[in-house]
Amino acid sequence: MSARQVTIPDQPLVVGSVASLNHLACLQPIELPEQCDLLEVRLDAMVGHEEALMIELDRFKNFPLLFTARAVSEGGLVALSAEERSELLLSVADRATWIDVELASYDSMRDAIHEIRLKEVGLILSYHNFEETPEEYSLQRTVELAEEADIVKLAVMHREVDDFARCTRVLRRNDHPMSLMGMGPLGAVSRLLYAQHGSLLNYGYLGDTPTAPGQWPAKMLKQAIAALEPIVRV
Repeated sequence: MSARQVTIPDQPLVVGSVASLNHLACLQPIELPEQCDLLEVRLDAMVGHEEALMIELDRFKNFPLLFTARAVSEGGLVALSAEERSELLLSVADRATWIDVELASYDSMRDAIHEIRLKEVGLILSYHNFEETPEEYSLQRTVELAEEADIVKLAVMHREVDDFARCTRVLRRNDHPMSLMGMGPLGAVSRLLYAQHGSLLNYGYLGDTPTAPGQWPAKMLKQAIAALEPIVRV
């Protein structure tokens, strides 16, 4: 169970991701609501620039912030130990609305996660697979292992049309709040499909560079999702 109650989104939101301090510095807070609903800051891309980062974050104190310090094994940009990633997340805990930690790192980062959650910060436990979309039973098992999370996030490589059906079934079967996305050449289509089926956090990029294969520009994704008709579960 969660250490406290977190407000879970009741409709699909767009997360705008930035993976460099330069891109963060170029963002204008007044323009963000048109581009995304949450701002994701990739702390693994900003190691060594913590002082400058804190100055930049002061500009976004009135906007919901999501922080992650990604492990290299799941797409991180700098090799950091679990302890180093815990320290990075703790350093921004007072500014965070959400943190995202890989499910595989949960045990090694448990103490830091608990401390941050006591500050009423939501927890996303995530799984990334840059090679394939696992079998349906494997995806379901991942969701079950991440029951501690406020939102479970699955990001998997899509290589064939069957991957859409597999992930859609997992998304629709589970009542646990989820974020689900495909990556690769078929990834862009998946971002809309899964938002329509209830994926709560849908990631696009801010600036010039995607932070994962298959991402949309955040503003375009937000406009596209706003035009969707939700699919009602039966």
